[in-house]
Amino acid sequence: MDADPIAVTGAPGVYVVDHELFGRSGALASFVVDADRPALVDAGGANTSEQVTAAMTSLGVDPEAVAYIVVTHLHLDHAGGAGQLARHCPNAEVVVHDRGAEYLTDADRLDRLMRSVSKAQGMEDPFGQPELVPEGRVRTVSGGETLDLGDRSLDIYDAPGHAPHHFVCFDEDDGTLYAADACGEHLDGHPVPSTPPPSFDLADSLETIDRLRPLAPDRILYGHFGVGTDGSELLETYRRELPEWVDRIDTGRDEHGDDPGAIAADLPEKWHSPTLERDIQGVLLSL
Repeated sequence: MDADPIAVTGAPGVYVVDHELFGRSGALASFVVDADRPALVDAGGANTSEQVTAAMTSLGVDPEAVAYIVVTHLHLDHAGGAGQLARHCPNAEVVVHDRGAEYLTDADRLDRLMRSVSKAQGMEDPFGQPELVPEGRVRTVSGGETLDLGDRSLDIYDAPGHAPHHFVCFDEDDGTLYAADACGEHLDGHPVPSTPPPSFDLADSLETIDRLRPLAPDRILYGHFGVGTDGSELLETYRRELPEWVDRIDTGRDEHGDDPGAIAADLPEKWHSPTLERDIQGVLLSL
């Protein structure tokens, strides 16, 4: 645990934090932006948020100077640590989509979210037990806003598809797109679909990619995992392959019914990932 943060080439002051999710390196990333007004992009799980605080210590980032804790979407591997980080960074605003902000601030809604995640993952509280974020610390966004980091800024784009409460950030100056899960996962240099239940939507995903393509990013920072170079090519590949992925699963359903394991066995290896059957289930639910 507590692996050293990794500097992102071409994006000064930006560092990858490996959460070592379930003890695995290269499974889940957050990002520290060491700017004049520092930002943390994604919080990780409640049981791995200490990876972010350890990275801040290693980099010499003062918790009281952090301006923003950016929660790209409400899945608990990305949002579960927001309450702990808000406590650690007492002056930071927690930036979250207005479609889901109450899941960070309302105890009943957070409890329902935790129960649904536990059921989906087949284990109790797989990402730990989140702390509530004080409502007065939350800044809601829906796309079109800009976060001022002093020596740089992050433009916010609505990015539904993977989840309805997803947004991404883009730094126009260095060409970095903080995509989280909106553009899939990044495994072995190739984008891999990330289409979890219960809210994956193909049409929304394609509209999101089309919204991001004109940005022509130099690099994409993925939640799973890390840095993808030649961002424009990665977007084009994902735009081309995501409908193919959905079509292949739809065809597999005709042959195998709603059996994710059997459908997975017929899919090309390029799409295999640790969450393959989960992502197949997300497509099956959406069809």
